[in-house]
Amino acid sequence: MKFLRLSMMAAVALLAFIEPAKADYGVWTDAKTGLTISFPDTWKQVNNELPTDVITFSVPSGDAEATCKISSEEDKRFLIYPTKYRADIRDKNFAMNFWEKYATHYDAVKMIRYADNAGLGQGFSSMALVSFLTPMTSPEASDSVDRGGIMAVTNYGDKVYVANCSVSLPFYGYYHVQFMDFFKSISFKKYYHELAVGDYRNFLNTMGTIDVPFPNAVSRSTY
Repeated sequence: MKFLRLSMMAAVALLAFIEPAKADYGVWTDAKTGLTISFPDTWKQVNNELPTDVITFSVPSGDAEATCKISSEEDKRFLIYPTKYRADIRDKNFAMNFWEKYATHYDAVKMIRYADNAGLGQGFSSMALVSFLTPMTSPEASDSVDRGGIMAVTNYGDKVYVANCSVSLPFYGYYHVQFMDFFKSISFKKYYHELAVGDYRNFLNTMGTIDVPFPNAVSRSTY
């Protein structure tokens, strides 16, 4: 009995010195939209810039200033259509015509690559790889810097979601895989039942590839 008590005391003492395991990824759910994402625990959540922004991250990158964010706007125009038209809605309203309008948010935008058979969350998506200019953050600086960005848009349920990641252009190649992994982690609150008559996108399957001609970047990436 004395030996058993000593063994239990030794076990308790040993547990006290065991450090708790550290998670590599965090999971976050937006209470308003039901959107869920996962991200490395080294990413830092920062203040959103626009009212439509759902969440914004600063990605550890030093002066390269990598960021990722997701925005959401209500859009009920397409709720009257059967689910079989979801891909057609993307092709008609959220293809190149959407990105041409979205590009007005930035200066000197160049469309590098475009893909119209992509996916975001459970939605049919188009994707754009762009470069643009942004003012330098240093108060003493008067120049602008080139940035490279990957963006995806989808209409899902009564909302339009845009995922956007960018970084100083010379460093884009080092972060492209992280950006794509962030996109792939996005999941929406279910709106369409998979057994309903119509087209249901299997969002667990890859949909294609996009060429990435930026410096130090992989030449082709699966989305």
